[in-house]
Amino acid sequence: MIIIGEKLNGSIPSVAKAIAEKDADLIRERARMQAEAGATFLDVCASVEEDVEVETLKWMINLVQEVTDTPICVDSPSARSCVAAIPFCKRPGLINSVSLEGDKIDTIFPVIADTDWECVALLCDNDGIPDSVERRMKVFHGIMEKAKEYNIAPSRLHIDPLVVTLSTDQTALTVFADCCRQIKAEYPEIHITSGLSNISFGLPVRKNINQAFMVLAMNAGMDSAIVDPTNKNMIGMIYATNALLEQDEYCLKYIDKFTAKAAEEVETAAPATPADEKMMAVFKATQDGKNKEIGRCVQEAIDAGCDPTAILNDGMIGAMAVVGENFKKEIIFVPQMLAAARAMKAGVEVLKPYLATGEAGSAGTIILGTVAGDLHDIGKNLVGMMFESAGFEVIDLGVDVPIERFIEVVKEHKEATIVALSALLTTTMPSLRDTVAALLKQPFRNRIKIMVGGAPISQEFADEIGADAYTEDAASAAEKAKEYAESGFCARAAAGEFDGADNGEEAVTEEKVQKADEGKTETEAEGKEQKKDEIKAALKFDKASVDISSVRLPGPEEGYKTDWEGTKEKFRNYWDHKNTGRPLMCVIARRPEVESLSDGTPVEGGYLDQICQGKYYNLPEELKWKDMEDKYQNAERIVARYRYFCETHAFLGESFPNLNIDFGPGSLASYLGSEIGFKEDTVWFNKCLDSWDGVPKLTFDPENKWFKKHIQLAKDCQALAGDDFYVDMPDLMENIDVLASLRGAQDTLFDLLDEPEKVGERIQEVTDLYFEYYDRFYDIIKDEEGGNAYTVFQIWGPGKTVKLQCDFSAMMSPEDFRTYIQPSLRTQAEKVDHVLYHLDGPAAIKHMDALMEIDGIDALQWTSGDAGPDGTLPDWDVIYDKAIAAGKSIWVKVYSGEFEDWIRNVDRIVKKYGSHSLFLLFPEMSMEQAVYLLDYADKNWSDVKGTYVESLGR
Repeated sequence: MIIIGEKLNGSIPSVAKAIAEKDADLIRERARMQAEAGATFLDVCASVEEDVEVETLKWMINLVQEVTDTPICVDSPSARSCVAAIPFCKRPGLINSVSLEGDKIDTIFPVIADTDWECVALLCDNDGIPDSVERRMKVFHGIMEKAKEYNIAPSRLHIDPLVVTLSTDQTALTVFADCCRQIKAEYPEIHITSGLSNISFGLPVRKNINQAFMVLAMNAGMDSAIVDPTNKNMIGMIYATNALLEQDEYCLKYIDKFTAKAAEEVETAAPATPADEKMMAVFKATQDGKNKEIGRCVQEAIDAGCDPTAILNDGMIGAMAVVGENFKKEIIFVPQMLAAARAMKAGVEVLKPYLATGEAGSAGTIILGTVAGDLHDIGKNLVGMMFESAGFEVIDLGVDVPIERFIEVVKEHKEATIVALSALLTTTMPSLRDTVAALLKQPFRNRIKIMVGGAPISQEFADEIGADAYTEDAASAAEKAKEYAESGFCARAAAGEFDGADNGEEAVTEEKVQKADEGKTETEAEGKEQKKDEIKAALKFDKASVDISSVRLPGPEEGYKTDWEGTKEKFRNYWDHKNTGRPLMCVIARRPEVESLSDGTPVEGGYLDQICQGKYYNLPEELKWKDMEDKYQNAERIVARYRYFCETHAFLGESFPNLNIDFGPGSLASYLGSEIGFKEDTVWFNKCLDSWDGVPKLTFDPENKWFKKHIQLAKDCQALAGDDFYVDMPDLMENIDVLASLRGAQDTLFDLLDEPEKVGERIQEVTDLYFEYYDRFYDIIKDEEGGNAYTVFQIWGPGKTVKLQCDFSAMMSPEDFRTYIQPSLRTQAEKVDHVLYHLDGPAAIKHMDALMEIDGIDALQWTSGDAGPDGTLPDWDVIYDKAIAAGKSIWVKVYSGEFEDWIRNVDRIVKKYGSHSLFLLFPEMSMEQAVYLLDYADKNWSDVKGTYVESLGR
């Protein structure tokens, strides 16, 4: 069996991330592991834009060839990229792929004709994937005619009859197998391959389908496959099937493979001494997060004569280094890393009496805190534990830390040389900026390094605000701190070497860098401006030349939206994946009378200031908030403010007036006992449970004070709104997110490790409760046909319409997500008519397969955080590919760059994914921009099928 290793594909989120960040180690490691597992070829696919694809392939191929001689399978949809990458390979390999589509075959076959290169050939043509065995065989014969023309032997071809999804085509296997048999009958020496995982898309427990397909396809003649060679179950199935099909004489290959493996598993390297054995036990207990065993292991190591300092440094800190690496490689996830840090902390407590003062050799002292206005602590706590696990002393200032407090503590602790700042909200990024700016101005600046991190933070933002370092996770933060310590900075700074320095050397360095980059920067800036000019010229947007007189605004008795029935029809088709014409477009424009006030600054900030619809301009004094209770609970002022917004804006495209009455995302937790903390820019649900012991079953409580306030707010707002606009369904939140509010995120992670069955039970209780509350709000806000609008997502659906999510999933393993979250989401989805799933942040992408298996999810909304690339950019195609392939619609927020950039970015996404299952949310804009945009959309984005959709044979 020819194994083509599939783990170096840019469509895999971790590989895409490695490509974007030029993480050479991950590419090398994946190549090495697949080669050692016995791959025949290593598939290398960049999955990037074509203008950078060849350079990316070169980088990846060079890295692979640094660690293995296994031949490369060059994988790209572009024939020209495949040809361009051939010279980078040290030895002939495999090209993936050709077909009768376009000129692919005539581009690649002439280049490889007189070489030893092999080639994958797909049985498709310009009409897509043939729907029958007969039509696929016709394509096959066309390919073989071309092979004969270019003198390419059948033995150099790997024919892919193409696997379609079983859940949408029950003949998927039989058509594939029939093709295999006919091809092998005509050309016994030819190879037959497949990307077999397509067969199981959209089905639960996909590995069962994949393994069954492998066996049956091999029986039909398939002798090559694109699979994960490190997947022991799949590889075992391949070896066993070969033996059963009489392709392994006397089962010698099977015996050789698995006798060696059995011996490998049985054989253990005996520790040299009892002390070594005890030290290894400490290492393993730390790595595996054995909180209740670590104390005994440490004590036994001490009793066996192990040096206490070695126990700390080699046993525990050494284990944590492995934990950090495994976390970065997504071998383990946040709960396992947190458990390891907790175990080490418990081990250190046992070890402390045996360590002489200073013997442990602290790596340095770090001041840690979450910036003012931000009450998130889970990320900060995890970073703190990883700092401690790396040998640092940590002064944790907690959350919502004022700038003055950071400065005070740095002055007080001369030994502190690193200040680590966390921000988890986009609304507290300005606070992070201000904190860094204040620290940079202090006399102690030269003796500290400023590290920043948090979900909305990026390297670009860190550079912009002047931070010394940005790290994306706790493991990386600990590594960076260790770099500072190992460079000698921490020790020298703590010794006072930089006290009173004027930072002259650093300033000179920066000056040199500035001068060196000056020309480059100017050139880049000129290039960017030129590109913008070209875009503007191509789009020909000129505000003065746009005629807005054709825009019909509602009259005095018509509410705030014209053609509402037409908009509803577009939404109905969107949910049914049969939208016609252009995509759904949420376009909200400033009316001409407020255009002169649109400097981009809202009158007030705050959670309910229409963050997804637009801004207030020239807001009358009587409509301004008086306090937080007034802001969130005064129905008359909330509705009056929104009426003012509607009167100064026009709802065009598929936008419509809808009032958000959230108490913050996650109000279900408040109905179950959490107290709400209302702040200007966010809402916080305070932890109310120290454990689940003695807590009765979670049940519906109609007398809960927050529920009574919220349901009354909904009633009052609906009465005041009348038929003029929708009152939105509040964002209740669901599943483990609710538990995290009740127990705190960190304790919920420990619960998931220590009491997983109890967590499962409580999630089921929340799932059962959800509709007790949802239905009561729904009965108030539903329209005459039973439809409702849902919070900030600007969606309407005919019937019960919800947004589902699980933000906590970013910290969960795929296995735990499938066990605890997927069943809850599936149950909720089955009870409503339309579901939009809100996927929040790159760390949640790993659950895409599990999500797409839920039939009840109709559409996917992705957010990378406002600091990250917006939804139209190629960074996130890996998400949309899976959603569209699974038959879901997609919801995309557009916000990067200027008006022309919005259009250019949407051009790309429409061209790839088509116009029929796409919702676009645009920023507030001028009336002229809105008219130009909608006209452009009608002309350029109507009834576009999409290249990716066509590639799926739809």
